[in-house]
Amino acid sequence: MRKVKFEDNLSYPREKEIIKFEGKEPFRLYFKMGKIFKDVLEVMGKDVKEVKLKWDATSINKSFYVKWEVIRKIDTWTKIKVELVAQGSQNSETREGNVTIAIVPAFITEVETGFLQRTFWWMYYFIYYKKKRIRDFYFAKNLINKLKITIGELYGIKLMESV
Repeated sequence: MRKVKFEDNLSYPREKEIIKFEGKEPFRLYFKMGKIFKDVLEVMGKDVKEVKLKWDATSINKSFYVKWEVIRKIDTWTKIKVELVAQGSQNSETREGNVTIAIVPAFITEVETGFLQRTFWWMYYFIYYKKKRIRDFYFAKNLINKLKITIGELYGIKLMESV
C-alpha cells in the first residue's frame, strides 16, 4: 500500500510561533501545560506526550528544557500535530528567570491506498474532501491561535492572533 500525505504548516508564513517571557516563575508553564492542552486542543491525556524534560540543578540559576508532543485527531485521515518546546532558566532564590516557548503546529492528512483505491480516493478528494479539509484547516488554525493566547495569558502577555 502506498501513502498519500499532505502536510501544512499552521503557523505559516513563519516556521513556528515564538513566545518570550522574562519575569517571575517562568517554569510555571510545566505544571499547567497538561491542562491547557486538554482544555484548548480538546484532547485526552493519552494524546499529550512529554517527550523530554531536562533540568540542571547544579547552580543557583537552574536551566530547563521541556518538549511536548500533542496529536489531535480530526477524522480518519487528518490530525493536528503540535510540538511545544519551552527552554529557559529560573533563579532558585528569587524565582526570576526567562523562558522561550516555540510552538510548531502541523496539519497532516495521510491516506493509505491500494492500487484501485487510489483513483477513487482522488475523485472523492476533489469532489468532497478538499472542501472539508480546508474547513478543518481553519478550525485547526483557530485552535493553535487559542493555544498561543492561553499560554500568553499564563504569563500576563497579550499576544496577537496569527493570520
